[in-house]
Amino acid sequence: MVPRKRAFDGQFSPVAITAALVLIIVAALAAPRLRTPGNGAGSKAGVTEQERGGAEAPSAGPQVFRYFSEQPGTLDPALASDAYSSIVIAQLFSPLVGLTSDLEPVPQVAESWTISRDGLVYVFQLHRGVRFHNGREVQASDFVYSLTRLFKEPFRSQGLAAGYLDAIVGVPEFVSGRSKEIRGIRALDRYRLEVRLSRPYGALLSALALDQASVVPRECVEARGKRPFAKYPVGCGPFRLTYWHDERLVLASNHQYFLGKPTIDSIVFYTPKGSADGVDTEGAKALLRGDAAMANLPLNLLDELKGRPSIRIVRWQDLSLSFIGMNVAKPPLNDARVRRAIALAMGREEMLGLWPAGKVLSQGILPPGLPGYSTEGRTYPHDPGAARRLLASAGYGPGHPLPSMTLWKATANQSVRQVDSLMVRTLADSGIRVKLRYVSWAALDSIITGRRAQLFGLAWVADIPDPDTFLRSLFYSTSGTNYFRYSDRRVDSLLNVAQRTADPEARMSAYRAVETRVVQAAPLVPLFHSSTFIGLREEVSGLEVNPLGISTLAMEKLRVGKSVRTREPRQALR
Repeated sequence: MVPRKRAFDGQFSPVAITAALVLIIVAALAAPRLRTPGNGAGSKAGVTEQERGGAEAPSAGPQVFRYFSEQPGTLDPALASDAYSSIVIAQLFSPLVGLTSDLEPVPQVAESWTISRDGLVYVFQLHRGVRFHNGREVQASDFVYSLTRLFKEPFRSQGLAAGYLDAIVGVPEFVSGRSKEIRGIRALDRYRLEVRLSRPYGALLSALALDQASVVPRECVEARGKRPFAKYPVGCGPFRLTYWHDERLVLASNHQYFLGKPTIDSIVFYTPKGSADGVDTEGAKALLRGDAAMANLPLNLLDELKGRPSIRIVRWQDLSLSFIGMNVAKPPLNDARVRRAIALAMGREEMLGLWPAGKVLSQGILPPGLPGYSTEGRTYPHDPGAARRLLASAGYGPGHPLPSMTLWKATANQSVRQVDSLMVRTLADSGIRVKLRYVSWAALDSIITGRRAQLFGLAWVADIPDPDTFLRSLFYSTSGTNYFRYSDRRVDSLLNVAQRTADPEARMSAYRAVETRVVQAAPLVPLFHSSTFIGLREEVSGLEVNPLGISTLAMEKLRVGKSVRTREPRQALR
């Protein structure tokens, strides 16, 4: 995510992350949030004249920004846990706080805030005149509703934000059912919101910048009828949803956006189904044809795009980790010796050498640039002999081979498949047989979140610039995004210490201990930290990069230098 990411592309190679980031990219490109369709009468896309803002079309012709992405699973921010949903959600909704490209908090719906000397009380002053896409003004009480909603089911267990905000006073009582409200979240008046903490939490502003913490209108969320909020969202961001059908999703500029009308008129997300080479490959090819304004670039097409006068390539390092995950509750992976053998057998260096562009070999879990990162090696070395000995100690060998396992991955392009095939061969050298199974991102997401996969490939990008975004999100025993079913009381205890102490040294010491303990237990094999490669048509400007991925980029700042001929449905031009 957001944002944040949040859960990312199911591919582990740079291409994988790229794809995910790609998705996140568009979200990023939309860093300021968007708005959605209203519930009144209007066009087939559900857009009323009031929502369109009554503005005249630009005389130079509409500026349409085209991007290829996987189909989002939801457009309800509270449920977003993957890049493909977040990339669209970031355009439609707005949180209290935003983040700069240097990850510094800046005003979003809150125009300012104050923090008490003890760091426990935050008071946010809201912008006046911020309006949801249905025309109603945003009030402090809307944030009380929206933030409280994050701690209800299914949002608490399936979303990402609750784990970052549980320092708020009254959360335990609300979650347990002992209270009907969260005492630490209250509206002081129409435009002032107070958030009180039970302990100092320096990352609160970053957590409140998550897409999942965006404000939503209660009357639209709880409206009865055939317009579920996840499909017909209403936010207050720079764009609103006007069309979503089959393989196309269209956002239109919100002329009444409180931070200023976006410089582009429409964003069109193409979400092709059944692509054998992956959406990122289709997007890159569309970029070459001039049918896309921006695309995530697979490594096997990078050279083809270099030197093209009509395309420029942007690269930056993300706070990300590509890994192979293991479900520790599924035999034979419930035996730590088998998991460690897999880590020892995997030829990570050889895999890196096949397509090295933009990748750094992981030494642990936390990526370079994140607080707590260390160059100290924590991962297992490539040692097939040691892997075979571990398997033998677990009772597996020539006479009793380890059962074949399935590794689930998102549909991949050529470079990813080549790395995958090499990985399978290195595992086979130690007697570990793995079958690759490629499925759509939606299918993979369902399998992973349902904890049905034995092995799975995933890329994770930071939601906030804090170690919790990796270590607590992925490995705390009750975390909704602990896809490994990994549970260790010592790890939980250390993560609680890190979260509750105000001593920076004690925090980092606890995180280092967690990282070492998790890597040794091997619920995952860390692979690479990857850069993102993005291709842009020469006429596109205004792209701002961010280490949290594209979900934090300001898409409303994008410009398309010349009018784009379009075959989009008429809703795209509204």
